[in-house]
Amino acid sequence: MAEPAVRTEEVWKTFRQASEEIHAVQDISLEIGQGEFTALAGPSGSGKTTLLNLIGGLTRPTRGMVQVAGEDIGNMKARRLARFRLHNVGFVFQAYNLLPVLTALENAEFPMLLQGVGTAERQSRVRSLFEQTGLSGLEDRLPGRLSGGQQQRIAVIRAVAGQPALVLADEPTANLDSTTSNSLLCLMDELNRDLGVTFLFATHDTNVMNRSRRLIQMVDGAIECDRAQP
Repeated sequence: MAEPAVRTEEVWKTFRQASEEIHAVQDISLEIGQGEFTALAGPSGSGKTTLLNLIGGLTRPTRGMVQVAGEDIGNMKARRLARFRLHNVGFVFQAYNLLPVLTALENAEFPMLLQGVGTAERQSRVRSLFEQTGLSGLEDRLPGRLSGGQQQRIAVIRAVAGQPALVLADEPTANLDSTTSNSLLCLMDELNRDLGVTFLFATHDTNVMNRSRRLIQMVDGAIECDRAQP
């Protein structure tokens, strides 16, 4: 039986604010299978981004276990965790986070450069994805000369080109118009179906929720509903 892409057991994340404890994530146990296309949904303050950050190793649980690609990341040393993220987790952020002094192609291949992937292999993967996503011809442009939708597509390519076990997307459509948002979702759906990339979104966008094949709804740091969708 295949190892799940993500498994958590009784995960809590607690912050202290003055003399009060805030439970951002409360007692969450779940599994995300390989190749799933899943949305974590809920209003601001529901804990979805905190849970996404726990799964991505960007923050550590107060207690409980977080396992990604079969590895317990909650107790990893910082250096090993950074290397694990580099090779196993891709990130797509709301604000794109492209490096302004690098071209579109250089931005897309940057994680693979850190992974030690050779030049020919890096460029082959990225150019293929540029062609697949309608970005051919834009490889040498700086981010400032690209539209928001083009920048976000490059962020998605950057996230998947290194062939991670999991891609985490935090509100990836928040800064996009509806047409561009639909195009981006079609792209990620295609990458999920064709390449088997596992996607986990944190979102309050109903379009993302409707397109996801599993919807996990969160309220006050806990899972309220978890259901499969057609």
